[in-house]
Amino acid sequence: MNIIGISGSILSEGSIEKAFVNRTYVDSVVRAGGIPFVMPICEDENIIKKMIENVGGVIMTGGVDIHPFKFNEEPNLKIGEISKERDDFDFLIMKHSFEKNKPIFGICRGIQLINVFFGGTLIQDINSQKNTKILHSQTAPRDVATHKIKIKKDSVIFDIFGKSAEVNSFHHQAIDKLSKDFKITSTANDGIIESIEYKKKDRFILGVQWHPECMTEKDEKMQNIFSMFVDICK
Repeated sequence: MNIIGISGSILSEGSIEKAFVNRTYVDSVVRAGGIPFVMPICEDENIIKKMIENVGGVIMTGGVDIHPFKFNEEPNLKIGEISKERDDFDFLIMKHSFEKNKPIFGICRGIQLINVFFGGTLIQDINSQKNTKILHSQTAPRDVATHKIKIKKDSVIFDIFGKSAEVNSFHHQAIDKLSKDFKITSTANDGIIESIEYKKKDRFILGVQWHPECMTEKDEKMQNIFSMFVDICK
């Protein structure tokens, strides 16, 4: 089944709330030969369960910060916008996707969500908590790579890119304590975790900290991540 669920968010325009995802996710799935299915935020767990039953795999998209209560911390002064509604929805997607052994691909907030769901923690604000000279929240256009990553062998990301890659960067949070269920497969030169994979080979869970969907139109290797994911979901 190559129907790919894409976790939705909420866009508020005045008093109107809209369900949406950025089109780059949709376009990247389509180019990979998948059928995109946007999963709008809702509170009914039975509906969420049905959504998961009808997709081959799930992409957990980028977005606002995850509430620190989800990993047993008090909010840092530099925390950004949070959404309890989205946190609750995304955790239910993770729950039912994992229970049904659906492949999961997390992007930016998505990698952070995966780590927190499995018991890890987050750096709430890189600039105030870590000594770094890398701008992880870039001002360059979204399709432009702004820093390099070092990639470890025996990983999906190594199979696509080799030992290094150039990525874009739009985050002020990152993985701190890694969940015991995952392995680190790439890092930035300042040590920030850039990709993780589930340790056990009986299921597929991948998380990346950058936004490959914004680069797929011009970068074949970034598109190959989505092509690989869609193939796995079949």
